[in-house]
Amino acid sequence: MRPILSAKGRLNYSLAKWRDEKLKALSANNHIISDVFQFDEEIRDLDFNQTDILVSHDVSALFT
Repeated sequence: MRPILSAKGRLNYSLAKWRDEKLKALSANNHIISDVFQFDEEIRDLDFNQTDILVSHDVSALFT
């Protein structure tokens, strides 16, 4: 995560800093794929059934 603009010294700065610490822990796990090359490596070894559904959430699309 990255700040869009500096809010240091503002009213909600401490809350935002605390929230950032908590959310960073959620983004560092074995279920996060950071780029298409890593995705390609991960998906090559999987066996899919016809009833399986693959879902991808592109978070960068939220920041247009």
